[in-house]
Amino acid sequence: MSGLALSAAVALAAAPAASAAQDITVTNPNADGTVAATASDVTFADSDTDTEVTCTSASADGAIPSGTHTTPAAIGDLSVGFENCTGPLGDVSLTPNDQPYQLHIGAFDSGTGVSTGWIGEVNVSVSTSTCSFEAVGNAPGRYDNSTGQLTLTPDVALPDGVAPLEATNVSWCVGMVNEGDALTIDAVYDITDPATPITIG
Repeated sequence: MSGLALSAAVALAAAPAASAAQDITVTNPNADGTVAATASDVTFADSDTDTEVTCTSASADGAIPSGTHTTPAAIGDLSVGFENCTGPLGDVSLTPNDQPYQLHIGAFDSGTGVSTGWIGEVNVSVSTSTCSFEAVGNAPGRYDNSTGQLTLTPDVALPDGVAPLEATNVSWCVGMVNEGDALTIDAVYDITDPATPITIG
């Protein structure tokens, strides 16, 4: 399955709501702005029930063109896919909808070279042999210039007005996932193209 990212996205963690606007420059060594990334050991979790779905691999591709922006800013878009996913009931299918998803930068730390932001709005259909639901909202994360890694993690807070991931249209999940439950994504995406890391500064 190719395409989201998530769900996963792939994505950037958000700046606090009080962060001042910053002028940032994105530099992509690919002249056409294309980007591709892969991840392993992706985890989707229900924060309210501790139910987890894990995927052994994930992919992301899209465009992050070189350019200048003022935060908070959408700097590009990504489509993501997930493979070999399992949960408490066995095999799980994750189908991203309405792609691509926008990659937003909320803040940049010049001391560490790390940007924080979010990807979204994400919409992923999750289904097993009986249980199904949709993960809808925004996934926070961070990007590190030095490693070229995009990390999706709930450790970074979303700013006010940016909706977090939650479960909707839940069907036959028998308490493992409930309508309105808070959802999270943990994943580390290694940027494979361009070979030289994209930088944000």
